[in-house]
Amino acid sequence: MDRVAERVRLPELISSHYHGGMNKSIKQVLRFGGVIVGFGAAVWALRDKLLPAPEIPEGPPPRFRTGGTEDTATDDLTDVKGIGPVYAERLTAAGMTTFAELASSEPATIAEAAGVSESTATSWIEQAATHS
Repeated sequence: MDRVAERVRLPELISSHYHGGMNKSIKQVLRFGGVIVGFGAAVWALRDKLLPAPEIPEGPPPRFRTGGTEDTATDDLTDVKGIGPVYAERLTAAGMTTFAELASSEPATIAEAAGVSESTATSWIEQAATHS
């Protein structure tokens, strides 16, 4: 008979443990969380009424700076065999930025600007003529 009585009480114990026996502080935390979530949902639903409509300015859109408007048609002088970054920088400082400018220059001018021999400058001129 004791086993029958335990079987009858078991569902009752489980029910009271899961439903009525929950810690009071946990209930308060869940209740508070529900209030916060509800408040957030209400604000989200009313966001169009709470926030003003964005203002769209009249007139043309603004121009953004993209690094300058000057003509930047330059060639990569390092494509010429023997011209590295340092020599390319020296030639650019002397005003030679394209293969055509390099090919039309005098060997003495290039040699002086880059600090190389005239034979090296002549080689660069020949190679630049094939690139342009």
